[in-house]
Amino acid sequence: MNISRSEEQKDDLFEVVLNAASDGITVVDKDLRIKFQNKTIKQMYGSSLIGKHCYKAYRGRKEPCEDCKILDVLKDGQERRIIRPVSLPNGNILLLELNTAAVKDTEGNIIGAVEVARDVTDQKKAEALLNRTLLQQNEALKQLNNELSDAAGYVKTVLPKPISSGPLLANWRFIPSASLGGDSFGYHWIDDDHFAMYLLDVSGHGWAAALLSVSVINVLRSHALPDTDFHKPHQVLFSLNNTFPAEKHNDMFFTIWYGVYNIYSHKLEYASGGHPPALLFSGSVSKQIKMDQLRTPNFIMGGKQDVDYQRKIQEIHRPSRLYVFSDGVYDITKVDGSIWGLNEFLEFSVQSFNVDQSNLDCLLSYAQGIAQKEEFDDDFTILEIAF
Repeated sequence: MNISRSEEQKDDLFEVVLNAASDGITVVDKDLRIKFQNKTIKQMYGSSLIGKHCYKAYRGRKEPCEDCKILDVLKDGQERRIIRPVSLPNGNILLLELNTAAVKDTEGNIIGAVEVARDVTDQKKAEALLNRTLLQQNEALKQLNNELSDAAGYVKTVLPKPISSGPLLANWRFIPSASLGGDSFGYHWIDDDHFAMYLLDVSGHGWAAALLSVSVINVLRSHALPDTDFHKPHQVLFSLNNTFPAEKHNDMFFTIWYGVYNIYSHKLEYASGGHPPALLFSGSVSKQIKMDQLRTPNFIMGGKQDVDYQRKIQEIHRPSRLYVFSDGVYDITKVDGSIWGLNEFLEFSVQSFNVDQSNLDCLLSYAQGIAQKEEFDDDFTILEIAF
């Protein structure tokens, strides 16, 4: 047979292209004898195996493999793909992705098959490592969620019970976020005449923030601040600031609102440090409702030492209701991605306020409605005192 020079050049170019491929390429005839190997396959097996049966050359077998994809391709011409471990002469074991397609003559008859072998050992190892990592992360996340749930349960154990009778009433709503913020609060009688109420918000989320929050609450409840008159809110804030410096508590600071009500003088003495204003609603159905924002321009707790704190005194006209809360009550993401915010919260509070009944459930229901979920990104914490 005479072969033209142009055909020889095409064959040479074809071989150059196949040898340049990083994947191993083998061509076999219908008897499974190797007709061509590119450079990559030769390097993998150390020498040319042309003329030998593929099952003998590559796997040391005396007959075709039980799961031979080449035989399947030779029967129906449909491409096949399989991943299998392959032992090389040098002792290495590679994980190869084998893609097999039919080789046809000019009339469309199947005359052999081409098998492309791609080394996916490192890829599969990486995928396996990634899967193990994801599994470990999922387990760690599950454990973290369990721990946060335990922490939220612990925080709730230190919260006070509602007060349903007496010279004043107290109630609250506390919905911890999924990541557990640093909100906590409390109230108690200092003596027969004075009632203390307080709410704080520690920066950050998780166990650390929750533990610091509970620590502060326990200090306030047990009056465990030296040289401090707990009747005087500005003294309490001064002592808290010096007792809980941020640098000694993982750089966490906190904001607080602290007030003391005298049941005989009907005066509320209060101080806040970096905290949202408390809201005092007074009036009745027959009189115009009045809302006062109770806040003092004081520094946060733990930011810097020996800061002087201011206090204010507010006369309470009965009936009145006081609301102390954290920013998680109004810093709520709406469905459209915008933030509800303090101003809208204040407008809603004025419009929905009823001095004769608790407004907590109304507020909570509305907040869950605009967020379209029962939990929030931050702790939802609000305290209601009815005078």
